[in-house]
Amino acid sequence: MFKYIRQRILSFKWAIKGIFNLFSTHPNAQIHLLATIIVIPLSFFLQISITEGCIVALCIALVLSMEALNSAIEYLADKVSVEEDELIGKAKDIAAAGVLISALAAAIAGGLIFIPKINMHFS
Repeated sequence: MFKYIRQRILSFKWAIKGIFNLFSTHPNAQIHLLATIIVIPLSFFLQISITEGCIVALCIALVLSMEALNSAIEYLADKVSVEEDELIGKAKDIAAAGVLISALAAAIAGGLIFIPKINMHFS
């Protein structure tokens, strides 16, 4: 039982290490983190609803998770081959597309939530 608990605790350690690696070495992840740092206080300032807050939280989680998966795929692909490879290039492009799709969806959701509230606040 102790070994199981220790392994679970260590799994958090590796995940936190991955988070630090993601945000310290990947510029696109840093941009997404900056957007998160802006959006969270803005959510409180504009007093979005609980439902809207859940949508914002899920969008943040989706985009950051996709960025992490994209970075992981890039690391694995670079480990497999440093040379140009058509299939590895396609895998990297598709992983990057996943990040872009999620970021666009998050931007649309954010616009639908925040723009009307900003307009009301400044009208």
